Amino acid sequence: MEFSLFSAADLQSHKSIKVKGGWQVNYLAFAQKQFSGVSPLVILGGAFQKFHSFKKEVEKLSEHLPVILIDLPGQGSNDQEAEGISFAVYADILASFLDELNIKKVTPVALSYGSAIGFTFAGKYPEKTDRLILGGTTPKLRKSVRILLEESLIALDEGRLKDFSTGVILNLFNYSQRKRTRIPRMLIRGFHKSLMALSENDKSRYRSNTQRLLDLDGLTGDSPVCETLVIAGEYDNFTTPSECLAVANKCTNVQVAVLRDCDHLAPFVKKELMINTYREFAINGKIHQNEGIHPFYDKEIPLEKKILEPRWIYKGLVILKNPTTGWQKEVKIIDLNSYGICINYEGEYLGSEKLKDLRVELPEENLSLETIFFDSGRKGLRGVFKRYDFDTYDKVEKFIKKLGDKALVFTPAPL
Repeated sequence: MEFSLFSAADLQSHKSIKVKGGWQVNYLAFAQKQFSGVSPLVILGGAFQKFHSFKKEVEKLSEHLPVILIDLPGQGSNDQEAEGISFAVYADILASFLDELNIKKVTPVALSYGSAIGFTFAGKYPEKTDRLILGGTTPKLRKSVRILLEESLIALDEGRLKDFSTGVILNLFNYSQRKRTRIPRMLIRGFHKSLMALSENDKSRYRSNTQRLLDLDGLTGDSPVCETLVIAGEYDNFTTPSECLAVANKCTNVQVAVLRDCDHLAPFVKKELMINTYREFAINGKIHQNEGIHPFYDKEIPLEKKILEPRWIYKGLVILKNPTTGWQKEVKIIDLNSYGICINYEGEYLGSEKLKDLRVELPEENLSLETIFFDSGRKGLRGVFKRYDFDTYDKVEKFIKKLGDKALVFTPAPL
């Protein structure tokens, strides 16, 4: 395979190759010199990332080892229809790509959506995997995330692009911890603008990619046996540290690293840290240690560390209401935070459809929150607030801030 000297201009184009099964793979390959005995780094990005998203990574990493960017069908620059393709088929396509270009082994850097592809590939093709880096990963989406992803599909299908775009962003990054993670406003605005401008093809691709995530059920199949690094953002509430650890526990030879003051968007925000982490592990099999990252050695995360957000109690009047039928009932709050709520509900059975069409009214606070309830148990009825606009989120934050520390019922311990 031919590797080119890095040029930012090259990221605007790509090479293409047809592999077994008639699948197309778009790719670029960079290296600053001839490297002997070093496996290329293959970057498998998230659902919204394209080659130019990795400009800085490729520029820096290609000084130390060969780097390959690839877009599999339905990803990035690759417009080939990919509806219904499983992560296992993606792993097969990647393996065929390496065979076509006579590449013996690679080290996948598999992030977010791409992590399921990287995990599956390394498990299915251990002979083709040198080392493996996984970031922002999960074996299965938890209920609250599934619900909000399904809501994003509904907003997209109904043409509510503003709701869709804001919902996607508030799903991916931890808004309540933005002072810690320091997500640049320009990044959020740019992300929002690009989502608002999705073409019909992009929308179709989003539906397919999202459905693939919704279908993810435990990362079944063979697990990686190679040296593996799993990276978790300390405040990642899309794929939480405990979910990342669950993936790590499936791997035979694994190290886990926690990124301080980071959430799911760490690859966008902490590029230097991520680049150094990829390089050190890909070349030496070690965790790049500094104040921004530290190893995590436990096999389980205790509850006080697993729950990322504090929870508060509120003793004012709370009404559970169905705005369509007019049905309503006074309830008590067990706890709440800026993402969701748990109430003490005793009354008629509420079917799944009713649970999706409810509002939590706090008349004394002038707050009305669209809420999807999804989990009923001994500890109450738990729901997640719909995330369609920043203004509502800000109102909830101000309300919680007004409650103060005396209303705190749970404070998470740091990782």
